[in-house]
Amino acid sequence: MSNEQPQAPQQNLQIRYENFTARYANHALVSVGAEEVYLDFTSGIVADRPGVSVMPIHTRIAMTPSGVVRLAQLLAQTTQNFQVVQLNPPPQTPPTPVEPASE
Repeated sequence: MSNEQPQAPQQNLQIRYENFTARYANHALVSVGAEEVYLDFTSGIVADRPGVSVMPIHTRIAMTPSGVVRLAQLLAQTTQNFQVVQLNPPPQTPPTPVEPASE
């Protein structure tokens, strides 16, 4: 008898972007339901009428908690590839001039 597990046949996976619309999101809100996590995306706060601002949600994604954990891991791996860029780097102190040796 062999302890080897039978290998599942390998399948090719194709990703299709049908009816695909990319939307820019500058903010994300997270809500938790009884068995799902909701990710709501918006491009920002807009003025609706004097004294009232709204945050229109353009996309809602519902995920299982385990799906959110996998998403968080993927985002953590992805962000490691980016370097933080400082818009206003701290001023560098000029090097101290070296006095020539006197002879």
